[in-house]
Amino acid sequence: MAVASVPALTQKALAASAANSVGGQNLSDMNAFLMLFTTQLQHQDPTNPMAAYEMAAQLAQFSTVEKLTQVHTLLREQKDYLISINNSLGVQLLGKNVVAQDDQLYVKDGTVSRAGFDLEAPARVQVTITDSAGKSVRTLSLGSVEAGRQEFTWDGKDDQGKAVPNGIYTFSVEATNTSGESMAAQPLVRGEVFGLVMEQGVNYVVLEHSGGLRVPVSFITTIETAPNSGETTPEAAT
Repeated sequence: MAVASVPALTQKALAASAANSVGGQNLSDMNAFLMLFTTQLQHQDPTNPMAAYEMAAQLAQFSTVEKLTQVHTLLREQKDYLISINNSLGVQLLGKNVVAQDDQLYVKDGTVSRAGFDLEAPARVQVTITDSAGKSVRTLSLGSVEAGRQEFTWDGKDDQGKAVPNGIYTFSVEATNTSGESMAAQPLVRGEVFGLVMEQGVNYVVLEHSGGLRVPVSFITTIETAPNSGETTPEAAT
């Protein structure tokens, strides 16, 4: 099909489409498509008009764009709905004690956030604490530890007995069974939920105080209304 050069009307159609854009994303794709299509029909070569199959193909494309736009709108609405549900569930965590699968420690003026691990069987356990640069600052030898969920304490000092700077630290757990073989040990953090933070579509709980450790809600494995007094806290060997 022969088509004349782009006329002023087509340029107006494109300008109208661009005027309805926000942040470079066109908000009227269907209207722009239909306007360009009708403009093309108005300015086609009378001696060589558009064939019926060509018109059907372009109308099919228009229908596809329309359906995809509807799907996009529905998915966006569903996303907003799910976010609102997650936010409501997060608010219900306020004041609750939670346990999460995470390996971070937060140090603030000598006070250290609570942490622990989960063992499948009794083992000898060693905890290594590293700073943000990956440098080891403290090694805790906990000796023989029973199976199950355990909590350890750290006084916020390095191996030389000096207080470490405030900030986020990471801990790893090495466990060996009675045969001297390595075994899995799941790092855990715990604390009372002080607040809820939403960043880039991810919900985080803030533990203990406003500047406390942030943990993704999806990492939480246990929610308690009160501390579990039945757990033991192995002490590091001096």
